[in-house]
Amino acid sequence: MEVASLIYKKLTSKLDESEKFVLREWLLASEENQVIYNNIETFYNNGGDISGLQGLDAHNAWEKVLEKHLAKKGQGRVKHIVRSAYKYAAVLIIALVAGYAYWSYGTSTDAIANEKAADEGIVIVFDNGEKIELSSDKKKEQLLDKDGNKIGERNGDRLDYSAKENLEELVYNTLSVPNGRRFDIVLSDNSHVYLNAGSSLRYPVNFIPGKKRQVFLEGEAFFEVSKDKEHPFIVTSGNMDVEVLGTKFNVTAYPEEVDINTVLVEGSVQLNVTEAEKNTNSSPVLLEPGHIAHWDKGSKLAKLEEVDTELYTSWMQGKLVLRSMRFKDIVRKLERHYGVSIKNKNEELEDRVFTATFDVETIEEVLNTFVAETSFDYLIEKNKITILE
Repeated sequence: MEVASLIYKKLTSKLDESEKFVLREWLLASEENQVIYNNIETFYNNGGDISGLQGLDAHNAWEKVLEKHLAKKGQGRVKHIVRSAYKYAAVLIIALVAGYAYWSYGTSTDAIANEKAADEGIVIVFDNGEKIELSSDKKKEQLLDKDGNKIGERNGDRLDYSAKENLEELVYNTLSVPNGRRFDIVLSDNSHVYLNAGSSLRYPVNFIPGKKRQVFLEGEAFFEVSKDKEHPFIVTSGNMDVEVLGTKFNVTAYPEEVDINTVLVEGSVQLNVTEAEKNTNSSPVLLEPGHIAHWDKGSKLAKLEEVDTELYTSWMQGKLVLRSMRFKDIVRKLERHYGVSIKNKNEELEDRVFTATFDVETIEEVLNTFVAETSFDYLIEKNKITILE
C-alpha cells in the first residue's frame, strides 16, 4: 500500500498492526518523511481535505510536477530549486490534494514560524504598558524609562536595579522569561531573584520607604532576600502570600499546576492567603528550613513535608531533577526546560512513573533515556516533538 494511503488511514480511521509497522518504518527512515507527515497532519487538523491521499502515488505526482516545471523554467534552474525544496515535499502533496499553491503555503508557514520565534525573547513590560524585548546577544546595556532616565542595567542574563536613583512613587515592571531560558533580577534593595524558564515576575522599579516590599510571581523563582525588619518582603502567587524578612527560598507557581510549592533553604517564611482572601478560614503556616509547603489553590491549605532542598533548587545549575513523576507531568517540565512543544499520542505513557536526573543532555538524549525503559517512537521537527502511539 502507498504511504500516502497509510497516512490518510492513520489520520481518519485506524491502522492495523502491519500497517502501523510500515508507516513507522517510513517515518523513521528520514527527517524529510517526518516533515511530510507532520505537515499533512497539521493541514488535516486545520480542516483541510486530504481525501486525495487515497490511492495517491506521491512519487509519480512529484515526477509530473517536475516535468511541468522543467518544460517552463529550464532544466538547470529547476533542479536547483527542487534539490533545495525536496525535503518539504509534504507541502507539495498537500497542494496537490487541496488545490493550494506550494510556494504560497510554504511562505505563510515560514512567516508563522518567524513570528513565533520573535515571541520567544525575554520581554519587559513597563508600568505604562510599553513593551521592550531584550537583545539576544547578552551584551551590557542600560534600561531606560519613557523619559530616558536610567532605571536599571542589563549584563548578560542579569538585570540590576540596585544602582539607580530612588523614585518617590511605586512603579512596577514585569519581566517574562520564555521556555528554554533563565534570567536573574537584582531588585532595588539588593534582593536577588533567579527566574526559571516559562516564568514572569512583576516587581517595583524601586521599593518605597514605609511600604512593604511586594512582588508577584507566575512560574518558578529562587529568592535571596535582603534583610530589612522594617519592610517585610512578600511574594504573591495566585491566592498565596509568602512573607519573609530575609531568607533563601524557592517558589513554584506555574498556573497549570494544582499546588504552589514553597521550599525553604534558609531563614523562615510565613504562608498566608492574599489580602483579597483574608475572610476565608485559612490559617497562616510557618515554614522551617529544609521543608516544603504544598499550597492547594482550591482549599487554600498547606501540607508540610521535609525534603532535600537541592532537588528543588538544582534548576539554577541547569539540572532537571525528576523524582517519581508521571510522564504527563514530565512533559511540561521538558517543554519549559528545553523550549520545545511535545504532543504525546501514546496514552499508555501518561501515568508511567519515572525517576531521573539530567544535566547537559540534549532533548533527544533525554527522550532516548525514556525509550530505553519503555519502548516508543517519536518525531522531532525543529522545536516540535510528537510521541507516536
